[in-house]
Parts: sequence; C-alpha cells; structure tokens
Amino acid sequence: MAINQSNEPFTLTAGATFANSDLYKFVAVNSSGHAVIGPTTAAGNIVGTLDSVTATTAGAGVDPVSIRPLTGKSQLFLAASSLSAGNTIAASSNGMGIAPTTDAAALGVIATGSSGTTGRIATVVWIAAGAADV
Repeated sequence: MAINQSNEPFTLTAGATFANSDLYKFVAVNSSGHAVIGPTTAAGNIVGTLDSVTATTAGAGVDPVSIRPLTGKSQLFLAASSLSAGNTIAASSNGMGIAPTTDAAALGVIATGSSGTTGRIATVVWIAAGAADV
C-alpha cells in the first residue's frame, strides 16, 4: 500500500530575519510559535526546511515565511563537505545537514550529489517518522 504525503509548503511567522543564506536550513518552532533556524531542544522539534526569506529586516515576529515539511524530497543546506549521495542526514544546532550522531537522529538520505564544499545544497529524501504536518 502506498502512502501519499504532501510536500506542499506551509506558512509560519518568522522568529528572526531570514536572508538567502538561511534558505534550505532546518526550521523549528520556538516557544512563541515562530519559525527559527535549527532545533531549539535536544529532542529536535524540527518541522521542515526554510523555503523563503523575510520581506523586511524587521522580520522577527512580523513576516510570514514558507516552510517545506519533512516529507517526500526537498533541498537542504549541508554543513559537512564529506557528505554525498546515499549518506543519511541529521540536523546541526545551526540548521544545517550533518552526519547523524548519538544526539542527532537521521532524518533523511541524500539523493543526489557527491562530496564537495561545505555549504552546498543537496536534494534529500526524508525518512523522518512522524514529521509534523502543519
């Protein structure tokens, strides 16, 4: 039986001003219900990846941003240069894709790309069980 999950973006209020350098990083929800880069707790609380930037420099608590849920496949900003297709991905505290650790569980698998420079963007297929559908 196939399960069809939507990868349509949803909107949250930004918890900070987001620039192009923040695109495709992991996003969590803070205690104010705003989108912030990276997990805010050891458990994660990640709801997706940032899919847009704030419209103004006063974006925190004001501007809406688009979040892509961790279903299907999407783009992710990688922190490690040694990651390539077939490697599993976890979230660093600053929202970038890293190799899983005992404190950071695997959330997806890199679908395309060879190892290269830090800060590149790769396509990831999400495997996160129970990823939030907002």
